[in-house]
Amino acid sequence: MTAIAKEPVTGTSARAAGYTHAVAWVLGLAAAWGATPEVGDTPAEITTTYADRPVQAVAQALLVHGVAAVCLVVVGSGLLDRARRTSSTAARSAGWAGRVAGMLACVQLVLELVAVRGADPASPGRTGSLFEAVQRADGVKMFALAVLAAAACAASRHGTLLRRREVVIGWVLAATITVSGIGYLLLSTALTPAAFISLPLLLIWIAVLGAALRRRA
Repeated sequence: MTAIAKEPVTGTSARAAGYTHAVAWVLGLAAAWGATPEVGDTPAEITTTYADRPVQAVAQALLVHGVAAVCLVVVGSGLLDRARRTSSTAARSAGWAGRVAGMLACVQLVLELVAVRGADPASPGRTGSLFEAVQRADGVKMFALAVLAAAACAASRHGTLLRRREVVIGWVLAATITVSGIGYLLLSTALTPAAFISLPLLLIWIAVLGAALRRRA
């Protein structure tokens, strides 16, 4: 009876995490819209932005690299729970990719909080370096999210997890977020704008994935 009762809890948690992930990102972006540095900014510009608007920067970091990170770990755990029940290698790979993405987001949170706390316009080098480290970590996280999307789609053959249209969104996400990841890893201002496509897809798809885990629990 205990094992039977546990599955709906896991599914419900995954669904809530999927929705919360999207909400956290939207609130985070709204809280610091135009008030945080961008890839391509100089160390002086990065440091001045953090020094002038520390509250907005911290609020965004806590939401998109804190709350959202926990949500990714929960969704990843839901996939691992499904992998145990179905012996699906693809679901297991997706689950671990979700967990890795969540852990990388936590690393970003710590680095960004240190950068904001130590922002001193008179000595911008350290803050600039920390900001770059956050962006490069974001690139690696995006690769993990690409693996999550691709593996979850692979685990959905014959509609066993995601519906056909949800699989299509997942494959498009995997492709676009890989391009974004390359851009952030290399700090390329030519490629980072791909995030304007991959981020909305990510928020929609993680919510869809969480709901699918509840539906298939």
